[in-house]
Amino acid sequence: MNAPDDFPQARVLHSIEAEQAVLGGLLLDNDAIDRIHGLDAAHFYRDDHRVIFGAIVRLVSANKPADLLTVFETLQVEGRAERVGGLPYLNAIAQNTPSAANIARYAEIVRDRALLRETAAAARKVLELVETPGPTKGAEVVDKAQALLADLVQVGVQRGPKMIAELLVPVVEQVDARYHSGIEPGISTGIASLDTALNGGFHPSNLVIVAGRPSMGKTALTTDIGLNIADSGLSVLLFSMEMSDQEIVARALANRGGINLSALLRGRLSDTDWPRMTWAIQNMGDMRFAIDDTPALSLLEVKTKAKAHKRRHGLDLVIVDYLGLMSGGEEKMRSQQIGAYSRGLKSLAKELNVPVVVLSQLSRKNEDRPDRRPMLSDLRDSGDIESDADVVLFVHRPEMYDPNNDELKGYAEVLIRKNRNGALCDVPLLYRGAVTKFEEWTGPLPMLSHGPAVRKRGIAADL
Repeated sequence: MNAPDDFPQARVLHSIEAEQAVLGGLLLDNDAIDRIHGLDAAHFYRDDHRVIFGAIVRLVSANKPADLLTVFETLQVEGRAERVGGLPYLNAIAQNTPSAANIARYAEIVRDRALLRETAAAARKVLELVETPGPTKGAEVVDKAQALLADLVQVGVQRGPKMIAELLVPVVEQVDARYHSGIEPGISTGIASLDTALNGGFHPSNLVIVAGRPSMGKTALTTDIGLNIADSGLSVLLFSMEMSDQEIVARALANRGGINLSALLRGRLSDTDWPRMTWAIQNMGDMRFAIDDTPALSLLEVKTKAKAHKRRHGLDLVIVDYLGLMSGGEEKMRSQQIGAYSRGLKSLAKELNVPVVVLSQLSRKNEDRPDRRPMLSDLRDSGDIESDADVVLFVHRPEMYDPNNDELKGYAEVLIRKNRNGALCDVPLLYRGAVTKFEEWTGPLPMLSHGPAVRKRGIAADL
């Protein structure tokens, strides 16, 4: 096999030789995988090459040797050996690659050709938009074309390690700016005591899990916080897989207007409710609070829609309600699927540099304990949720277990049980269920059936 040349004058959108050279180099030297700089199976033009590359990467990632026989055996077990030409083709690839010395250059060519194919595909879509007759206006066509081409900006962008000296300056500048401005880092939730416990609120790139048993107020709390954030001028996107967009809007009207939700849904508003509703409508008119109520979204759909929303409208917070209703994925076991979703949503938070708040259910195990307080081990379906999350908040309302205790009416707790950059503590709140709103708890802490309410648990925190 001859070493692949640079692009000829007529742009060829794939290089079979370069793809074979990458695969052959990896079969000869597994350590060469560190020099392919983010090359992915999707970059390969040929399907058999994508399959072979995937098998090699899986073996190397599992600290297993990836040579002719082990790769062939792996593909055989998966039923894909014949799909790639079997052992003869694997042998030909290895025999025709003299060494892995130039694998970085071969990988660069494969990535470059993949970028050209993506560009060509985008160009065809743009041309189709232009030539397709219909009511679409020219400005709308340009907007769609810009969106298609903007997606190409991130293709092939590589990020590598940086020395700490390079990273010190921006961090110190942030600290200095916060010191002189007095502004806390993070996005305020609109609930002061919760902000204090979370060092200023929700932070970019963080995966925040909000969990609780049914009817504890998970959706109410996250929607309330989302409205508070949108009310401050920021952009919020809520994926509501459980409730319809109209249900969310009704809750938002009740929340902002201080209107009894039940009366609003039944159309039984009082004379004093109508002015409140008018005010709420005016207040919410300019909010950048978007709702997507598509059921059973896949991880890919959530990612795609969030990226598109950020490009078009800006994005400061993503809410996913809830994790257990997501669908799709190659994993067979439900726990593995949930783990894949939580990892993917954490990746999305880092990629978009925004907090991603995800609702999750709890198992019934907490109901077997005397205090009924949830623990991290109660998170349903996957232990990966706990490990992937930066912050885990439990919404707990003791009155649900002790309905005859008048002191507990409206009393709620947000139990912070994981806080990667802060303290673990309990935040007492007032839940006004009629208007689905959480506020500060201003009175004395109530007496619970198992003893007095505990405001701080675990690591001490000044609230």
